[in-house]
Amino acid sequence: MDFYKLMAEANKSNFSRKTNILIRSLTFILPAIFLVIILNQPYVDSKWMFWDALTAAERSDDCCHTYFGFVSNLGIMLWSGTAAIMLVSAWIFYRIGKKDLFRFAASAGVLTGILAFDDTFMVHELVFPSLGVPQNLVLATYVLLAIIYVVTSWRIVLRADFWILFVGGLALAISLFVDIYFHSLIPSLIYLEDSAKFFGIVCWASFHITTLYSLLLIELKSNE
Repeated sequence: MDFYKLMAEANKSNFSRKTNILIRSLTFILPAIFLVIILNQPYVDSKWMFWDALTAAERSDDCCHTYFGFVSNLGIMLWSGTAAIMLVSAWIFYRIGKKDLFRFAASAGVLTGILAFDDTFMVHELVFPSLGVPQNLVLATYVLLAIIYVVTSWRIVLRADFWILFVGGLALAISLFVDIYFHSLIPSLIYLEDSAKFFGIVCWASFHITTLYSLLLIELKSNE
């Protein structure tokens, strides 16, 4: 049987219908609940939790607090965890000679790892611009990497829960748009930018982790 047909069938059988619904629901519900709590908690101004820790420290009059960059740091942890899972899976697929799966896991892992690194060290915002490299050129490089990911992985993506990846990508695009075109300190725009970003990261992580789970199960079952 064609591998991609096998994958489509595996996606239906690896999880029960109820489990599928639960995973998809939690992908959207959990970050939404989390963000609502952050935005409505009465203890500190939410912007300090959304900004990355460095920006919060620079703009605060009483540096520093443990809650600085709380949401941003959770996003970095999700980026990093997803990248690690993808790259380890890529190594496994390489070892067993599954080239299509290797390309999918490797391209996603590299892209996710770069985004984690960028988020951690503010690469496109501070590092490269300080070296004379325009921010837009750095972002264009990331877009190119995303295109490479799509070109190498579209068959697998379309046979998985691609709409979760689409929603996540849309959320990340909204965050990037607000960052580039407004780059504002207005609280409402800060909340929009970073809420969309966190939501997008959760969708990205959920899609890739569950898809890899299905792919690995296919390989295990095929070797039984």
